[in-house]
Amino acid sequence: MMTTINGEHLCVSLVPLFNQLSLPDQKRIETMVHHHHYQRREIILSPGDEGKLLIVEAGRLKLYQLSESGDEQVLAVLGIGEYVGEQWLYGAANEATFAVVEQDAAICELTYDAFTNLLAEYPELAARLLQLTMTKVRELTAQNQFLVIDGVEERLWAYLSHLASQRGGRFTLPMKMKDLAAYLGTTPETLSRKFRHLQEEGKITRQNRVVTISQWEREESPFLAQWPVN
Repeated sequence: MMTTINGEHLCVSLVPLFNQLSLPDQKRIETMVHHHHYQRREIILSPGDEGKLLIVEAGRLKLYQLSESGDEQVLAVLGIGEYVGEQWLYGAANEATFAVVEQDAAICELTYDAFTNLLAEYPELAARLLQLTMTKVRELTAQNQFLVIDGVEERLWAYLSHLASQRGGRFTLPMKMKDLAAYLGTTPETLSRKFRHLQEEGKITRQNRVVTISQWEREESPFLAQWPVN
């Protein structure tokens, strides 16, 4: 939840990297943040852009990369309170990632130079950033594991099981079907068929983006044995 003080919203309070700091420190960091509004389909991040942290204050962002053939490979869809760019705040280059606005968005931006100044003042942020980055690396590794599974249905079941291990047996899919299809390396039509087949087998029920896994138990999925619950 975003902190509000005298009617003023603190965007940095949405981010785990900053929301453990004291309120005066959060307010100070907020003065370094730039606020922008973007419309749907605007590309606000491209390879080669200068390092910056982008925080979603409202709306949705889709992160993706392009394959050699020019197809989108969806990395994630970010909602309110989620962010991208922490890996570039240490000076690493953005070599392949795009961010496009999926729903009209308010974005808070913290530049590399501003973050470098923050590290000198708040050295504890470095350890916190490393911890959060490792969490995201685990998520990216999980996606790579999904993509090496041969069958689309098996890939989908592994993905749903992974979500259930984090959110319980009933959850909302974090992205639209076309984006989920790209994320799992298939087409929307094939993905819809595989969802229907899982429903026909009684493994899941689904209403729009709300999925329930029948008689969910984490131990049922061998794929998840190597993945601790975050």
